[in-house]
Amino acid sequence: QLVIFERAGNAWTHQWFDAENVVLNKTAFIKENVILFVDPKSGNVTRSFGSKHFIMPHGVFVDHHDNVFVTDVALHQVFKFEANKTEPSLVLGTKFVPGKDSTHFCKPTSVVVTAEDFIFVGDGYCNDRVVKFTKTGKYVGEYGKKSVKKGVPGGMNLVHDLAISHLNRVVYVADRENGQIHLMNYKGNFTAAHSVPGNVYALDYIPEIRSIAAVNISDGESPSKVMLVDPDSGEITGVYPSNKSNFTMPHALTYIRRVGIFLGEIAAPFPVWKLSEVHKRAAKRTETPALLNVLASKIPISFLVVIAVLAVIPIAYMGVVVVIRCNDKGDNNTFDRQGFQKLLRDYDSSDEEEDLVFKNSKVYR
Repeated sequence: QLVIFERAGNAWTHQWFDAENVVLNKTAFIKENVILFVDPKSGNVTRSFGSKHFIMPHGVFVDHHDNVFVTDVALHQVFKFEANKTEPSLVLGTKFVPGKDSTHFCKPTSVVVTAEDFIFVGDGYCNDRVVKFTKTGKYVGEYGKKSVKKGVPGGMNLVHDLAISHLNRVVYVADRENGQIHLMNYKGNFTAAHSVPGNVYALDYIPEIRSIAAVNISDGESPSKVMLVDPDSGEITGVYPSNKSNFTMPHALTYIRRVGIFLGEIAAPFPVWKLSEVHKRAAKRTETPALLNVLASKIPISFLVVIAVLAVIPIAYMGVVVVIRCNDKGDNNTFDRQGFQKLLRDYDSSDEEEDLVFKNSKVYR
């Protein structure tokens, strides 16, 4: 099941915060339910809650107990909602007060939880750090530093998303502005920093093929792509689509086992793409990916912000943001790689290669 964390009518613009990152309108709590549980096959909302709790939603994650964790960049806080509960059982951060210590965040973007219930928070737009807490909210430590130089493990410039592998005991960090994916173990040691094309906005780990799925936004020269990245070498082993993109401004991504990859956009009409059910097609590469069976969504929202799978998803920006992440309950089952094109080199011949395309990609609007 998908979990969507949306902003309704609160569109993030430069007028929302002052120079010290304090939100200007402290009464702008969203009246609608903003945490939505969605059937990933039909797009139907099965449950919702969260009215009057949030101002500027950003990230969402569902752990192995089906607890829902969310972040709000205006409140500078992280909230935990226990399964089937509508009031938070744990709140991290100080309401409306940005900062950088054990009790303050500054626009936290994302959160993941380990199998041992340790909480990692991506903090975020101001602080360029990952902060660790126990399940009761006790501060453990913080990791990472500000850096605009690539190739420095732990040197980050806007921590925008987190993903996790329980089997490998690794947290994957989307270093947005540097265009990097950092690997950090549970002790806070950074072991690698892999560069990808463009700015990396969202990512998730696919255990079946030991790959990171990451998405960027077009830089004007190359289209937005979903990339498969080898976590050991940093090599990009697959891309979707391989040529012209149907994506406008992808901003969130999650992998749901036995269902597929979901991609959320921050540009109107704010679709959530479902990339799944692939088939092989022996033909010359086309300029656009095959995106069939567009599904009119029954999701009653004007601005999607975050998508998660239950158990997960997270992200938001520019007022309308969709974030996606999927929670792992174990690292097995199968993943079908066929939806991704083989990465083309300059010397590759595309005329004779077998093209792989998505058969039944769907878009929820």
